[in-house]
Amino acid sequence: MKRNITLLAILLLACFSAAAQDTLRVLSYNILEGMVKDTTRGKKVFVEWVKDHRPDVVALQECNGFTQKSLEELALSYGHPYAVIVKENGYPTGLTSRFPIAGIQKINDNMTHGFIMAKVGKYNIVVLHLNPHKHKKRRAEIAQVIANMDLQTDKKNRIVMGDFNSVSPLDRERIEKSDYLARQKAAAAQRPVLDNLAEGGVVDYAVQQQMLDAGFTDAGKTFDERQQAQSGKSIIATNARIDYVYLSGDLKKKIIRCAFIYDPFTAVHSDHRPILLELKQ
Repeated sequence: MKRNITLLAILLLACFSAAAQDTLRVLSYNILEGMVKDTTRGKKVFVEWVKDHRPDVVALQECNGFTQKSLEELALSYGHPYAVIVKENGYPTGLTSRFPIAGIQKINDNMTHGFIMAKVGKYNIVVLHLNPHKHKKRRAEIAQVIANMDLQTDKKNRIVMGDFNSVSPLDRERIEKSDYLARQKAAAAQRPVLDNLAEGGVVDYAVQQQMLDAGFTDAGKTFDERQQAQSGKSIIATNARIDYVYLSGDLKKKIIRCAFIYDPFTAVHSDHRPILLELKQ
């Protein structure tokens, strides 16, 4: 009985802490095949890096090699007592949290890597990783994600994040000035399995356009535009983003910060850069 009362007290404290917080810190990161480059026992280097950034919620892509149990153990080591993995094979998505995760849905049917839908406090969270090789498959997958979200009665406080493996029409000017199209054509010539360009060999913006048409706000772009207005400089230091955090419209004005993290750890431990979002509660 005493143990049950103690556990209940911990859960209540977590809930009260969530309610009392002024901000929510969310980290989204494709960790490259289960953080394969951190060879320490228990991924200690990764754990210390996560602790430094103090996220309340972590969305992970490429949780290769992890099980539900081992992801729970990893999450607990950086202060998150709650975790869920979409599957235990392939390239799974994962979600960890400082606060209870409720309403968990794991969707793997018709998806390459699967996606998670869940609720953390008042927030409706989606963690996804879209197909890396076929533009038509990505379009179908994002349509399925949106269709699943449309079934929810609560349309507010939505955070959709992960590796979309696609570029945004909001970056069109930047992309057209870069060598992105030439690189995609060269990659397809070398590996015929790749079909990432749209019909006619042009850049495919359709995946991101579906999110924008569904009324979602690109949090990174919104913050970047705010920074440009203040300083005249962009903080998006890449010509072709494929990792994003999208928000429902009601959260747009609550963005404190949303940017890629560039530091010595992220320079070597994955082929992606993580995104850190901070929201007013």
